[in-house]
Amino acid sequence: MGKHMPKYRIIEQDIRSQIQSGQLRSGDRLMTEEELCKHYDVSRMTARKALEVLALQGIVQRTAGKGTFVSPIHVRKPDSKTRSFSSHIRSIGMEPGSILIAYRVCRAKDLPDIAPKLCLQTDELVHCIERVRTANGIKIALSYTYIPYAILPVLDVRILEGSVYDYIQQKNNCTISSNRGCQTISAVIATPEQQKLLDIGDEALLQISHPTYLTDGRLFEYSITYYVGSRIVYTKSYDDSGDNYQMHPTTSQSEYGS
Repeated sequence: MGKHMPKYRIIEQDIRSQIQSGQLRSGDRLMTEEELCKHYDVSRMTARKALEVLALQGIVQRTAGKGTFVSPIHVRKPDSKTRSFSSHIRSIGMEPGSILIAYRVCRAKDLPDIAPKLCLQTDELVHCIERVRTANGIKIALSYTYIPYAILPVLDVRILEGSVYDYIQQKNNCTISSNRGCQTISAVIATPEQQKLLDIGDEALLQISHPTYLTDGRLFEYSITYYVGSRIVYTKSYDDSGDNYQMHPTTSQSEYGS
């Protein structure tokens, strides 16, 4: 007979689920310890432990005399050379995630704006992937990824909830180039559909578009990613070695393709 989950873990996971679903948003105030006690029929110590665990994970912030609030997620994206969303999020101590919205294979002729960027002929096939990207379960970006079918003939849909970069490098013996490409950055207003997918209101998105190459010179993908403006800080630093662009999630009051 298996062990029952500790009550504080039930509360913790319930609150985390509410945040991930958008029921609770950045800045929302959580129930007090007393309210949690009544709602979950637990002791004050159990309620306090659940909140302490969430606070240690950076998911909530506790302020004496004011209460416990859902932490804002802000992303500071370091270095332009690593374009892997998952690798970057892990490097700053957070857990990356993907929610697959749509996947289809279509012909380049049906993608008049994308086909030229991938240097494709009209009848060539393309993997088209739409995903919401998350950090610690919080939705921070919406990405559209286009991969030539000739580069990746077999694509297991299950990996789309993880990192495509990791998949192609580990399973296909390919290496992503970090020394080639060009990013285009612009600010746009979220469409009603994007607002719904990202659980946001009427706010600006940071659109970052770029091609990605393999080290053998082949064009691997073209990606368009929309980052939630209120959760992104893009910084640029200078030194003798050149420019360094950064974008990075933290859980402070003031603070990223595949």
